[in-house]
Amino acid sequence: MNLLKCLIRLSVVFCAAATYSQAATILDSAGDIDPGISTGGGTLDILSMEVSSNGTDIAFALTLNGNVSSTDWGKFMIGISTGSTASTNTGNGWGRPIQLNSPVGGMDYWIGSWVDAGGGAQLFSYNSGAWTGPASPGFSVVAGATSTINYSIPLASLGLAGGDTFYFDAYSSGGGGGDSAVDALSNPNTSIASWGQSYTSSTVGSGGVGLSSYTIVPEPSTFALLVLGGIAFATYRSRRRLHS
Repeated sequence: MNLLKCLIRLSVVFCAAATYSQAATILDSAGDIDPGISTGGGTLDILSMEVSSNGTDIAFALTLNGNVSSTDWGKFMIGISTGSTASTNTGNGWGRPIQLNSPVGGMDYWIGSWVDAGGGAQLFSYNSGAWTGPASPGFSVVAGATSTINYSIPLASLGLAGGDTFYFDAYSSGGGGGDSAVDALSNPNTSIASWGQSYTSSTVGSGGVGLSSYTIVPEPSTFALLVLGGIAFATYRSRRRLHS
């Protein structure tokens, strides 16, 4: 019966946790931009990214080392590799010299955003040998001494579900279409020495300088069903013992 009581308590906790999520924070070094490249008043200097999921959506919160309202320029991007669709090891949705190579394949989703002119974001997916889109992910900016850019995308839009692991990296860049990764979240060192230098995100184990990953937890209702199933089974076993 102790097991039954424990399962009931777990069920109550997880059924009540409608906003349950698991957050992971990836930190980046401050000031890791080549001295010959503008930092945009610090706004191109990535400090961290928090990734979380509520079982139906994935959220990214990118923190920058400057006030985006003061500078009013800069592009910020996320490359994603899910391994669930066709992917590419060359280029991205914006055609910038930025690539990604993960243990499950190349890049298959790309989020591009900007903070000038009111800001905005675009989501691209790689299909049939080409980038398609854009769609419009959730997007908001909180400006301050350090600024945070928030993105929200339905898991279904990325072909992901609870239990899946995906790989990603975030980048800051300039306004030119040929500008590369001025700063890369998963790289603690300088990423490029000139605006147009090509950059590739990959794991240290594969000879790269860094790549981040995140595993999605099941949504609360799914977990609660698993617990309730355990309660039913424990109750059944208990009744059999009483009548045997």
